[in-house]
Amino acid sequence: MDKSTTGKLSEILSTIDSAQEMEQYMDMPKVSDSFRTFSGYFRSLPAVYNMDSAEMIRKSGLERSYYYQVMKGKRNPGRDKVLRLCLAAGLGLKETTRALELSGNAMLYPRRRRDIILTVAINQKAGVDDTNLLLFKYGEEPLE
Repeated sequence: MDKSTTGKLSEILSTIDSAQEMEQYMDMPKVSDSFRTFSGYFRSLPAVYNMDSAEMIRKSGLERSYYYQVMKGKRNPGRDKVLRLCLAAGLGLKETTRALELSGNAMLYPRRRRDIILTVAINQKAGVDDTNLLLFKYGEEPLE
C-alpha cells in the first residue's frame, strides 16, 4: 500500500496539467483506497492490525468462519457484529462511527437509550462482555 500523505498527493496534483498525467494520478494507489469497505478500513486500523486474529475472535465472540468471511470482504456484518468487533479492538467513538458507516449500518443515535449505553461503553473502552452486562443492567438487548 502506498504511504503517500495527503500533503504529498496534493503537491503532486498541483503540478498536473494534462489529461494523461491526470489519468496516471488517478491510477496511483492511495491509502484511502482501502477505506472504501468495512473490512479494508477495519484491518488498516492500528489496534486491529496489531491484534492477532484468534484474540479478536475470542474478544468479539464471533464465530471463526464468520470473522474470516467479514475480514475477506465476503460478508458484510450487521450493526451488532460491527459493534462487537469495534469493542473487541478497543476502538474509540470516531473509528466505530466510521466502521458503522462503511458497513452500511445505522450510526449510534444519541436519543436512543441502547445507543447511549453503547456510546458510553465505547468511551470507557469496555469489552463486549462488560458492554452486554451494562446493556442488561439497563434493560436493553445485549449485542447479538
